[in-house]
Amino acid sequence: MSELVHLRLDEKMRAAIRATVAREQFGSESEFIRDAIRKNVEIYEKIETLRKMQHSLKRRTDKPKPGSDVFREAGLID
Repeated sequence: MSELVHLRLDEKMRAAIRATVAREQFGSESEFIRDAIRKNVEIYEKIETLRKMQHSLKRRTDKPKPGSDVFREAGLID
């Protein structure tokens, strides 16, 4: 079941969303916002998985190997 969420946006953000909806052929602003939220949730889920992997790698060895930083390997940090 869906729930209604009230969201207040300034005019600059709203204009940017409208332009993206028109340019990228989303059906509506709501569709664009749902898509953006879905993608953001997926990113945070991946970050959490990578944190767990990194923690597991650090526990396996006393000295981490160069380049074993999973965040860097996933392109999430420089």
